[in-house]
Amino acid sequence: MAEIDWCARAEKLREIEMAMLSGDMVTAARFGTDSTEWAKASLKDVQAALQIAERRCERLSGKRTRYAISGRARPY
Repeated sequence: MAEIDWCARAEKLREIEMAMLSGDMVTAARFGTDSTEWAKASLKDVQAALQIAERRCERLSGKRTRYAISGRARPY
């Protein structure tokens, strides 16, 4: 099984999300009695997949996603 490039997937999902938000991506068309549906995913599904891909891309690139609370002592 091939390794998934999460950063490339996140970039592609950002393009899809922007196309859906701007109305450039046609998801369904009707010509008289004929109809065609190209995309089955909703915007919510695309955004959820984008969040997952971005988190995994950050993990692979070594970017810190969690930070510890500082250990400063309180003066009382």
